[in-house]
Amino acid sequence: MVESKSGSKYDAKVRRRAVKILSTGVGHRALAVELGIPEATARQWARAYAVGGSGAVMNAGSTHRVYPYDLKLSVVHDRLDNGMSVREVMVKHGVPSESSVKTWCRQYRDGGAEALVAKPRGRKPKTRKIN
Repeated sequence: MVESKSGSKYDAKVRRRAVKILSTGVGHRALAVELGIPEATARQWARAYAVGGSGAVMNAGSTHRVYPYDLKLSVVHDRLDNGMSVREVMVKHGVPSESSVKTWCRQYRDGGAEALVAKPRGRKPKTRKIN
């Protein structure tokens, strides 16, 4: 059973146990049963572990990474045109986030390659009036 969970983030103790279990080659379903976590979370951690090892599981979601346009386009082409699975694409391109791959594919389907171009985030800076 999960000892500690605040919001939607699992604490380092649970993640360390997950890394230890994943290092033995156990699949995501067995991981979910062992830790008492949802299968979807276990699947994400297993994929992240396959891509980036223990660091990808321990630091999942802690930083916002910005990926270059060329990488996003390569990921989308491998997934949609070459029929690779999400996991295969994640491992090949070193993207530890399943949701990033799925989001890029959806954006590409909806708006083409231009939809993958990074757009400025946050508020627009205020312009100062010069008198």
